[in-house]
Amino acid sequence: MTKNPEPRRAIAFAPAVSLPVMTNERIPKMFVTLSKRFDVVPIPLSRFNRIAYDQKVNKFARYLLFPLDELVIFFNSVRLSKKHKVALLFAENAYTSLAGGLAAKILRIPLVWDNHGNVKLFAEAMQKSSFFTSANIALERLLQGLATQIIVVSRMDKDAYVELGFDIGKFEIIPICADLQTVRKNSVDRASARARLSIPKDQKIVLFFGTLGYYPNLEAVEYIANELYPEAKKKIDNVHFYVAGGGTYPGKLPDGVHHLGFVPFDPDLCIWLSAADVCIAPLWRGVGVLTKVVDMLSAGKPAVLSPLCLKGIPELEHGVNCLVGEDSKSFTREVVRLLDDDDLQKRIARNGMDLIEQRYSWEVVGPRVWEILESIMMRTRRDR
Repeated sequence: MTKNPEPRRAIAFAPAVSLPVMTNERIPKMFVTLSKRFDVVPIPLSRFNRIAYDQKVNKFARYLLFPLDELVIFFNSVRLSKKHKVALLFAENAYTSLAGGLAAKILRIPLVWDNHGNVKLFAEAMQKSSFFTSANIALERLLQGLATQIIVVSRMDKDAYVELGFDIGKFEIIPICADLQTVRKNSVDRASARARLSIPKDQKIVLFFGTLGYYPNLEAVEYIANELYPEAKKKIDNVHFYVAGGGTYPGKLPDGVHHLGFVPFDPDLCIWLSAADVCIAPLWRGVGVLTKVVDMLSAGKPAVLSPLCLKGIPELEHGVNCLVGEDSKSFTREVVRLLDDDDLQKRIARNGMDLIEQRYSWEVVGPRVWEILESIMMRTRRDR
């Protein structure tokens, strides 16, 4: 007799993700990865959520909306988890995990908190107030007690939590990953990509991407416009810089720097990656593994990176799988050097892609996430 396959377990996922997924950001890609193994029940946010976290809104209004938003997430988590008999709640970021964690305690199911970056490192990098730092560390200590498992994106983040006295036994490193299947499906040769984008074959293209609503990205575009492009065009003929990302640039960009606006990863950004000669990430503050770096390397593009990018991906090495600009002046030099050396471009690109394929793809890392969740649910059933 043929043995019936074991039914798929149901897990709750907060926050809900809009489908189809048009980005390569961690939350939607984690949702898709988990959906391949489990019946995933999405937990919707409240209609107040965007306002509560919009820095342009009056802070007192946001403070009032925050608890309402948490209550809605909490009640949605309890209601939908009961309805679908979920065995585990998987929550992204701290604020969603707070409401989800309280719901998980009431339901007596495990919580997995997917942490996107150590809050102390983030506060230091973004020069946040001591009140912000202390309050958020206190919140994360509470989450440590609620969570069965805490996922972090890098060894650097894990070590920072150890220094804060967090329970090391709860931590698991799951890095930011590339979706190689999507990249391969949408990638085309350089000539075809340029024909589709109406870009001359002889133009040298440098690509940067990231929302301008995030200040480190805006800071990077200011550097491109005011320093990198003016210096690069003196040495490289017909060089153009393209910036893909939502938000607005407050000033006037020079003729050789083009803001494309928001470009969905699938398929449009993959086409731009196919067309580019070099990709760059001139970011000087932030934490964690930068998704943009993983995307660049996964598309087989040679990249010039700031030292920040190496902190989250320790296998990155200057001259091997990337070039590193230690400051704005050396960054400019490395971009010019890479644009002027086709053999170096090919070698750096090949080694960068090998790194992603071996260590930083959902195809490789996804099964590890499944194993972690299966193990947690098995232990929970056994302990009851």
